[in-house]
Amino acid sequence: MVVDDPLSPDVRTGASLRGNEYGWIVSAFPNALSKAENVGYACLGGQFQFRLDDGRTCEMYWLNADAPERAEGESWADYSRRSCAEVLQRFQCLVSETDFQKEASSWPVPIDPVKNLVFVAYFVREKDWAEL
Repeated sequence: MVVDDPLSPDVRTGASLRGNEYGWIVSAFPNALSKAENVGYACLGGQFQFRLDDGRTCEMYWLNADAPERAEGESWADYSRRSCAEVLQRFQCLVSETDFQKEASSWPVPIDPVKNLVFVAYFVREKDWAEL
């Protein structure tokens, strides 16, 4: 997610932009998450999608990795660390447990689950938090 502050190029590595959402290839997302945390972003979470070459998107909203809300009194640094760690843990669990070939076959269009799979994640900086 881009609020008023586009993600740094290091964080965007391995991502494509469609509309206003960045989607990372699966192998690139953990590194992007680490880089985002290092520059002060919290990760609100995200979900897997198949992004087709013709511009269509097949969202798998049921395959999401979301961070719990920021706790009252939680410092931004603590929330940034916690949110990124919790999203990463859930992301890795979904990657290891999900049969993306089966997910792809459930759509009425041809999908290459290796080529078309991305993880769309939403990042926010502290200064933009209040606007959400």
